[in-house]
Amino acid sequence: MNTPIVSENYYKEREGVLKLALELNKYGYVFRETSNGDIGIDGQIEYITDKGNSLGKIVAAQVKSGNSYLHDKGDHYAFYPHEKHKNYWSIFPLPVILFVYYPIDDKIYFTDVRYQLNSPNQLPYIKLNKINYLNEKTALNIFETSGEFNMPYYSIPEVFDKMLNTICPNPTFSVSFLDLFTQGLTNICRHIYFSMDLVMTIADYNNKTEFGASIGSTEHEFLHDYAKFIIGQNLASINYSDYLIDWRERQLQPMFIAPLNNRGFLLLDYIKEIEKKDKEDLPETTLVRERFIEMKFFSSDDYARLELGKKIREKLKTKA
Repeated sequence: MNTPIVSENYYKEREGVLKLALELNKYGYVFRETSNGDIGIDGQIEYITDKGNSLGKIVAAQVKSGNSYLHDKGDHYAFYPHEKHKNYWSIFPLPVILFVYYPIDDKIYFTDVRYQLNSPNQLPYIKLNKINYLNEKTALNIFETSGEFNMPYYSIPEVFDKMLNTICPNPTFSVSFLDLFTQGLTNICRHIYFSMDLVMTIADYNNKTEFGASIGSTEHEFLHDYAKFIIGQNLASINYSDYLIDWRERQLQPMFIAPLNNRGFLLLDYIKEIEKKDKEDLPETTLVRERFIEMKFFSSDDYARLELGKKIREKLKTKA
């Protein structure tokens, strides 16, 4: 009888998706499978706290199933995606987690494929570490590039108190989370700016010692904790995946300009109320005020590059 045929590949792929859904359900995460129009993303996974709260942390999932997908490289496996999928995953607005179900050992290996594709140390394939397979201990790693979860979710007054009292212990680097947040406000207080120029200006101003401001690994970790706090408390929409590429792969202190979330605006309102209560004892200004930022030109090379751009434009522009 001439009827539609369901290929064996269908059952293999479904086995991987169903196993993943069952595992995620076991660990308390929400898995929403793509019901139609799958063009490289099989679903979304949403992080849920132990108390059942959803924090809006979501990643995309791509699921593969079968022994042929993974190539043994010793301590890790290699996955070779199609070029079209590499291009699609690299520009996807959410972290894209690749899950590969490997029937040989009945394990689901996973990695953030978008992170790898945008990393400066990109390999010619996608790397899946053999120790990174889905289980109770590793499940949280699914959301590693989407935010920070190892902290309580504070109320706005608690957020303010934490930021006020979290100060770097180095006396030549007397900087608080609140300093960094309020002094980084820009774009009519809709965005938050962070970079080392801002950090050092605050540190130099607050430094009351006879020594210059010093910064080492402890101070850099403090600044990293600030970024994680902002992200973990949903104060601003920071691309944490891109942030981590600078922090881990390039070993640089990342910079960012990020839009405030609703909780960020609520914090600004709370700061305004604090200022009103003690207005008589405070300078005639406000912390909730934008600061202009600019790309500065200092050296002769900066201006030489301007001239280079001008010459290239004149030389190569299409004649009307």
